[in-house]
Amino acid sequence: MRLVRDGLGFRLYAEPSQVTGRLAVCTARKYLRGMGFLHYSSQLVPERLGSEAWATAWAYIREIDDVVDRPGLTRDQALSILEGEWEVVERCLEGSYEFRPGDPIRYLWLKRFIELEEEHYGGSARPLIRELYESAVMDALRKGRVLSRRELRRLLERKAVAFFRLYFTISGLDLGPYRDEIAEALGLALGMLDDALDLAYDLRSGYINVSREDLEELELVAHVRDRGFVRELVRRGYYHALGVDILRLLLRARSLAWRLRSRLVRNFVLRLTEAFAAPVLEGRFAPGGRYFFKGGRLLLRLLPRDEEVAYRIGHRLVSAALSVPQLPSFLVRAWLRMVRREGGT
Repeated sequence: MRLVRDGLGFRLYAEPSQVTGRLAVCTARKYLRGMGFLHYSSQLVPERLGSEAWATAWAYIREIDDVVDRPGLTRDQALSILEGEWEVVERCLEGSYEFRPGDPIRYLWLKRFIELEEEHYGGSARPLIRELYESAVMDALRKGRVLSRRELRRLLERKAVAFFRLYFTISGLDLGPYRDEIAEALGLALGMLDDALDLAYDLRSGYINVSREDLEELELVAHVRDRGFVRELVRRGYYHALGVDILRLLLRARSLAWRLRSRLVRNFVLRLTEAFAAPVLEGRFAPGGRYFFKGGRLLLRLLPRDEEVAYRIGHRLVSAALSVPQLPSFLVRAWLRMVRREGGT
């Protein structure tokens, strides 16, 4: 059994007898571990069933995003890849897809996720699967185009908000009546944060993450190959205003989190808001910046290489890890003051 990477992701060459549900889950977890703790940790929080369903779904989403977002890929090429992906999705939904040696390993993850979704979730996640696919098509179609605020908001709702709704649906975490509200606040904030931090990279791929209205207000013209455009965005205060909007959304998610009955889920939402807010509050909010979970690298090093064992240990340890705030209290107070000063609630 071997993995080979090309422009379409990792391909798996293995005997049919080796291609199992266990292999799908373990390789998905291994892939997420390589992406960093913030990507990996979300599948440590749920119980086993939710963890396996999410690990395979999240690994698939993460890899196909990387495939279609490659610099140099044309819009037509990205759309052609996505069209082929949906054909595989439909075959998995019909139960007619069989993994073959040399297929992208993400197809194995997709197949296992849909099997788990059909068996344990009764099709409840299927509309979200379609929504995420449509968002990927919308994303590819915007290459080289400047969208309005309304269009960018709609894209984030289809992409980032649906992402959190899918996670909350299949993870089994108890968010009570606040699931959709928390998914919206976290999704919009994360989508805006990602677009801002990845702005320079996305420009090279042809994506312009600034709305038409914002460009008009700043009196700027977007140029995908102009590094000065990115510098001007920062100099003219675009990132400050955007940072406040992100903090306002994250504050909304925090206020809802305090209403949750489950301490584990409450802490998980709180730690996510803090990790996402950190670049803004710590002065790292600029193109090329990153957000991460403090202490995550140490926990990853402590977990064994066997992903089944790592999940069992990590699932027991994650509650303790989530009890440790990602931000010092003075920064949380500064966060609240900033949002209030800028007209937030």
